[in-house]
Amino acid sequence: AFLQVARSGGFSQAAKALHITQSALSQRVLNLESELGTTLFVRDPKGPRLTDAGTALLRYCRMREQLEDDVVRGLKSGKKAA
Repeated sequence: AFLQVARSGGFSQAAKALHITQSALSQRVLNLESELGTTLFVRDPKGPRLTDAGTALLRYCRMREQLEDDVVRGLKSGKKAA
């Protein structure tokens, strides 16, 4: 949920992409912020803006995605070689 909001630039667009209501998405992000004990987005009329903590989490999410992509590519190429 966090990553989709950060990518799409808004809660409405992210909710549509995830096929959930905006309310459900907002609650997921609020729950994550509560769990982490920090604010990830500044809710602004022009759209959400990442806080420093949000920027750090986004960086982590992107690195994790890259690692997952690398592993999947490696596994697929290994299967082809077998």
